[in-house]
Order: sequence, then structure tokens, then C-alpha cells
Amino acid sequence: MNEHLKKYIELQKQFHATKNEPESVRALYAFKEELEQIKDKQAQEVLVDVYDLLDFKKSAYDLLSQIGDRSDRKTLKRLSVMKEYAEHWGNGYAIPKLKTKEEKQKDQERWAQLGLPSFRYHPDPLDTGIFEQSGEGVVCDCCGKTTRIYYRGPFFSVEEINYLCPECIANGKAAKKFDGEFQDEYSVDDGVDDPDKLDELIHRTPGYSGWQQEYWRAHCGDFCAFLGYVGGRELRALGMLEDVMDDPMWDDEQRKMIEESVNGGSLQCYLFECLHCGKHLVWMDVD
Repeated sequence: MNEHLKKYIELQKQFHATKNEPESVRALYAFKEELEQIKDKQAQEVLVDVYDLLDFKKSAYDLLSQIGDRSDRKTLKRLSVMKEYAEHWGNGYAIPKLKTKEEKQKDQERWAQLGLPSFRYHPDPLDTGIFEQSGEGVVCDCCGKTTRIYYRGPFFSVEEINYLCPECIANGKAAKKFDGEFQDEYSVDDGVDDPDKLDELIHRTPGYSGWQQEYWRAHCGDFCAFLGYVGGRELRALGMLEDVMDDPMWDDEQRKMIEESVNGGSLQCYLFECLHCGKHLVWMDVD
């Protein structure tokens, strides 16, 4: 047994024993990054397993397609199973790693280079997938300019809008021009008394896409930042499961539902973070 495989087996045991909590996830990510720098076949074969365990389904399938022995029946069978996951899941449901401050800063710098404005209540709109990128560019329905980054989330307006650029959302021009809202003003938590904060949320903040009516959480007298789509597994990996359970909104049965939820499944959770105290909250709905 080669050293890469031995290390993988140890990390896999730790991952399952801790129910994919933050430390075990970080260790697997570090191992993944290490293996990605090694080009010998043994390392690459183990990297397929690491990708698969972390649910980078497309990466696992693509790599095995490159290095796998197609004369081997086990390899062909595994490829056939992995192909379906790769086509339907891609890498979109990979287990998240809790980002360091340095990684968050790099993200902000990258988005600034792309010309993406800052959104207080939706700080990572590329990571959450609410903005998409186009190599050729599309024309913003509001300003008429070509943009390579465009909005794909909900916008409540009488007119049907195809594309909006980030800038027209951030400066409020899109909401004003089309008399629209990115979040229903009645589908928000109570406790925010400042009308300017509500105006910023519904008119100048990209929304998110829920199964049913999107709902925005609030805490400490302000609306929270939307962080993304999660299930119980993701909440454990981020070390946030206990935090979101400590919420008077949910009863014991609902807490159990959150714990057992699956990202992308019939019961979906949406993760928020208080901008003032860092408290994590979720909203959930069903398809």
C-alpha cells in the first residue's frame, strides 16, 4: 500500500468518525491540494477518491476518465456510476470548507478585479451562484451595457427581465426603472426598524432562489447576510450546526428536519449570518 493511500484511509476514518466536522474537512482539503501538485499515477488515483469523498463529483469523474484503465471492468462500472452524478451534480454540492480570513480577503480582491460591487446582505454572490459569468457577455436590460457577470435570481417586477448587471442592482437603478424588488418586503424577519435597511435589502441586494417564497432572516436589529445553500452535512462541516439549532424559531421536530436536511434535496436550508454578533441562522422550505 502506497503512502498516499495510507494517508487517505486515515483521513477517511477521521472524516466519518467525526461526522465531517470542520477539522476533518480541512484536513481532507489540505490533502486534496497536496495531491493536486503530484502528477504520478498513484497520487492521482487517490485524488479521485478524495474528490469523490468531498463530493467534487465532476472532478472525480473527469480525473478517473483520464487515468483509469478502461479495460478493467471495475473502472468502467465506477465511471458509469460517477458519470450520472457528474452530469447532475457537477461540483455544486461539494462539502464546504470554512474559509479563513485570508481566503475571504482573496475572494473580495478577485471580485473587485471583476468589477463586482460589494453587497452587505449578500457578500458572496458568485459563490452562491446568484450571479453567473458569460464569456461573450450579455446586454443588461437596465443600462443597455454589455456585462460578463449577470444576475440569475428572483426579481419581482411586472416586466419580464432577462439580464441585470451587478452595478444596476447595487445602485438601485434596476429596481427603480422596473418598479421591482429582489426580496418580498413582507417575507422578512421582524425587528428591523430602520426603513433604509429594508430599502437596501429589497432594492439594492441580489436575492437568492428558494424552493418556495424566499425569506430573509434578521438579528441584532438588522438583516443578516445570506451565505448560501446548505443541508445538515454542510452545517456540520462549517461547524455551525449547533449554532443554527439554538434558535427559538424552530421546535424540536423542525430542528431534527434541519439536521437531516440534504443540500439540493426536497427540504432545503438557506444559511444566514448576523452582521453584528456573527450568529448563524437558517431558513428552510420544501419543494
